[in-house]
Amino acid sequence: MSEFADAVVLVTGAGGGIGSATVELLQARGATVVAFGPAAPRLAQLASLERVVTVVGDAASDADVERAVATALGHGARLDAVVCCAGIGTFGDVLDATSTWQETFRGNLETAYVTARATMPALISARGSIVIVSSLAGTVAVPGSAAYTASKHALIGLTRSLAADFGPRGVRANVVCPGQVRTQMLDRVMDELGAKAGLDRSHAYERAAALTPLRRAAEPAEIAEVIAFLAGPRSSVITGAVLMADGGVSAVDLSLSSLTMRFPDA
Repeated sequence: MSEFADAVVLVTGAGGGIGSATVELLQARGATVVAFGPAAPRLAQLASLERVVTVVGDAASDADVERAVATALGHGARLDAVVCCAGIGTFGDVLDATSTWQETFRGNLETAYVTARATMPALISARGSIVIVSSLAGTVAVPGSAAYTASKHALIGLTRSLAADFGPRGVRANVVCPGQVRTQMLDRVMDELGAKAGLDRSHAYERAAALTPLRRAAEPAEIAEVIAFLAGPRSSVITGAVLMADGGVSAVDLSLSSLTMRFPDA
């Protein structure tokens, strides 16, 4: 497929599950991709792909992001799309999250803000698009995750502001809200929460997905498909959208479903 032929795309958080899957998909569809993120084995592996250039850095650092943008412009003199996948997961309600509050907002919101600010001039020039990855937690509260929930909600506000402010200059901005996705980060969550319920990782995933219409977690490649659609020309009239990629869970009344659902045995 050549949907992104001659396009240059910057992907932050490229060493993570969704980020690396997005890099692979965009590269397979013809893009030159700058894969940007902290040093990680997966990021290093991406460097072996044709038309993929890796840049190690922090997406909340102005200097690091500007270096990544310069790298992208050096490989095509333009920047057609930006995908903000950088993020972290933390636990704690407002009484417990004091030590992680700023860290969470830096990892989830500041990374997207700094990246959007640094890339916007190039996106305006190319009449390009930016896709920000939020979460199901961007639209509903996840118990015991105050900082994570608040930061993911803020990403939706940021994306809508970008759409409103820069749409008249040709830039599209959209946000993807994944639900459960089988990544290393969610594996750790399932291990931690599953242990409290006496479940191993596999049964924790089953229990967590039991109330979702599709009854399963997504794979990173499936979320990458959604991101690629919003980043590319097929979504040319879509901006300011919040696309739920959550297996349908946000469409379900879980309070009533919990009374009729038979949960999988541990």
